[in-house]
Amino acid sequence: MKIANLFVCLLLVLTTFTSCSKDDDEEYEPMYASAILNSLYMEIVDGNGKVIDYDKLLEENKLSVVGQVSKKKANLEIVSYKERKIVRLSVDLPDRKCMIFNADKTTGYGKTDLLMEINGKQIILSVNFDFSSLNKPDFIGGNSIFIKNIEYEGKTITPTEYSIRIKQTGDKPIIEPLE
Repeated sequence: MKIANLFVCLLLVLTTFTSCSKDDDEEYEPMYASAILNSLYMEIVDGNGKVIDYDKLLEENKLSVVGQVSKKKANLEIVSYKERKIVRLSVDLPDRKCMIFNADKTTGYGKTDLLMEINGKQIILSVNFDFSSLNKPDFIGGNSIFIKNIEYEGKTITPTEYSIRIKQTGDKPIIEPLE
């Protein structure tokens, strides 16, 4: 009987250790904040500067964006923005475990990577976010997180009002603020 009890205890201990796998630590946990400024507006043009037919791209599954940490496909919408037709997507927020904060956690920053595919060509964009908290004794409010800039091919692009232009040229597109 003692051997059976010892075996059951040993089995319970082993089950506890194996149930806490490393995969659990790797699960995506988006940053908790008001994400009112995490939409990215994209104008996609060909090498001559002509806007590409977004409806056709989406219909033929030739335009997609996937969050590299969340592994979720972004919802792409065709919208009118400043009297032009563009694509809007809601960018994944940075993973909470990867955020870097100041000592009192009132400011911070983080990034998320997006895998974008346009007409069979893949590009990876790193979207940098700034975090700000108004949870101070003399303020009433919460916190917010917003897109600061985008990194691509070693260059930093600061979007104009959260909008960029992607110009398809050869193998690597040119990404710039939308004017």
